[in-house]
Amino acid sequence: MSDTSSEPAKYVAEYLDGPLEGTTEHRYLENGAPEPRVTQYALVDGTDAMFEYVAGDTRTLNGEQFVRYSFDAKDSDPLQGQANANEESKQI
Repeated sequence: MSDTSSEPAKYVAEYLDGPLEGTTEHRYLENGAPEPRVTQYALVDGTDAMFEYVAGDTRTLNGEQFVRYSFDAKDSDPLQGQANANEESKQI
């Protein structure tokens, strides 16, 4: 049996929506707390894209802390096919 007291504390990040919807990952607590914002990077159609997520509800399940993160579209790179909120639609 190994001594885990010297290992940094972890939590599970649950991504509720956006490009990472339905995925989870283990992350390390920062100063004893989950990160309030998480930045993720991914290749989308061969281009690097940045996605911002904001922490929400937390819960403990089987002794492990879970934090739900919601997609922050306004601070993220736009996804292909996603309309620009500042652009007016053109009538044909």
